[in-house]
Amino acid sequence: MKRGIVVFVILGMFLASSLTTSLGTSLKVQISETEKHSIEKPIDVRSAEGLPSYFSWRDRDGVDFVTPIRSQIPFSSCETFAIVAAVETMVQYKVGYPFGCDLSEAHLWFHCDPSLEWGSYPDKNMNYLKEEGIPDEACWPYPDEAKMFPPNTTCDCWQSRAVKIADWGFLPNDPVAIKNALMTYGPIPTYLFLYKDFMVYQRGIYRHTWGQAIAPHMVTIVGYNDDPGYWIVKNSWGTKWGEDGWFKIEYGQCSIEEFSIYITDVYGKFPIIYVDDDDVEEPRDGTEEHPYKSIQEGIDNANDGYTVYVNNGTYQENVVINKAIKLKGEDKTNTIIDGCCYKNVVNITAKEVKISDFTIQNSSKKLYSAGIVVRSKYLMKDANVTIINNIIQDNNMGIYLLTGCSNTIKDNIIQNNNQGIYLLASINNQIEGNIIQNNKDNGIESEWGQSTIIGNTICDNKDCGIYLRAASNDNIIKDNNSFKNNNIGIKLDNSNKNMIKNNNFIDNQEQAIFINSFLNRWRHNYWSDWAKLIPRIIKGNITNKNIPWINIDWFPSKQPY
Repeated sequence: MKRGIVVFVILGMFLASSLTTSLGTSLKVQISETEKHSIEKPIDVRSAEGLPSYFSWRDRDGVDFVTPIRSQIPFSSCETFAIVAAVETMVQYKVGYPFGCDLSEAHLWFHCDPSLEWGSYPDKNMNYLKEEGIPDEACWPYPDEAKMFPPNTTCDCWQSRAVKIADWGFLPNDPVAIKNALMTYGPIPTYLFLYKDFMVYQRGIYRHTWGQAIAPHMVTIVGYNDDPGYWIVKNSWGTKWGEDGWFKIEYGQCSIEEFSIYITDVYGKFPIIYVDDDDVEEPRDGTEEHPYKSIQEGIDNANDGYTVYVNNGTYQENVVINKAIKLKGEDKTNTIIDGCCYKNVVNITAKEVKISDFTIQNSSKKLYSAGIVVRSKYLMKDANVTIINNIIQDNNMGIYLLTGCSNTIKDNIIQNNNQGIYLLASINNQIEGNIIQNNKDNGIESEWGQSTIIGNTICDNKDCGIYLRAASNDNIIKDNNSFKNNNIGIKLDNSNKNMIKNNNFIDNQEQAIFINSFLNRWRHNYWSDWAKLIPRIIKGNITNKNIPWINIDWFPSKQPY
């Protein structure tokens, strides 16, 4: 959705709520249905001692504990999103690392008597979190249809999957109190008054300068900077608004410090399961204290949306991932999944899977077996699998994308396989920042596939760095891919309309060739064998009679990228 459309949709959502408020300086916020604005035993958070000039939950000791920007559209559910954003960050900090916590805003919203026109009371949200808690997102995914859903829409087992808060309270209208609570407990849900100029904010430090008030809106303060003096704030309008969904606002603007909430602690069933092959006391239930012994056992006991965290060790398994989970190793060099030369090491059949921080090795050497297979149930449907920061080695194929589309392969080391990456009927993939080296055949081979290939090091492969064949059309190969010491840098075979630009071709036996391939564009590549101030010729042939033909890189780079 384009930025202008997002602003129009959001503005429309707030027009209804503005009808029930008086515009301008008389705008008021009723933040509680009960008018009880504090916990039974308020906690002193006003001490200014030791406060740094800068703090952010996006950069706490170098770690970003905040969950991604989301969109509250189509509901006026800003209170719910602001509060859940704070809880998710606190859960991730308590676990110790950002594992992708995603809790159900829909569950909280529809259990707190909301209004489609103006939202919900934050104290109802907070008390529900304290008394009942909310489950993970997969239990009740956020709907895209603007209608009221009954509370029993949620999954039947939600109570066994619920995260709760220990307590909560309202903060005084005092920046020092807010900073102290922010550092001591976690992000701060807070209201501000929306003015028309806020709707078109794009970047920088926001200060209200023009336009009438529209409505109150709840957001989440995650940090501050005293130089020059602003809050760092998470919004719930998607990534097309503001600074990728974020904004900075000057201290004191739009009454942002007047209606703030803090949460003391979180507990319950966090959406994470642990695995460790070390001996521990029974019963093994997937908790950090009693982790499951095998990866497959962890996956089998996970729900969609969960993270399965695997501690260091060598796991001799052939893993099947049939749920939308995140599978994460403790350390990619010491968390090893070893297929013992039998079948595929990791077989992914579900959508929305993420696998990271493993060494994945020793698949069967049979044809089409692989370290990781992404297999779609339906031809060329989106799988949206992410494979990131792994070492994938000593397999028949490192990664095999079979009909599943829209996958991301990023920052992996893919080495010493027969094939590095093989794509069959798989399109809209992103292959970025990988080291693909020392494979016995091709680094990347695509059969009837399409990908954007950016910034990879593809070297020392025995055949081609990249081999596009059998109608692998419209690939984009650009921006500092380095093809070095391969037999052939790039080979195009019956593949058309591909863009190859801003890459390095260095010391390959044959830098690039093509067979029966047309309308391919070569732009501004560096060729180590071409120091001349004239276009670089790429030789090939066409038709079944092998008629010699040429492509031309008209403006080759004189220096490597």
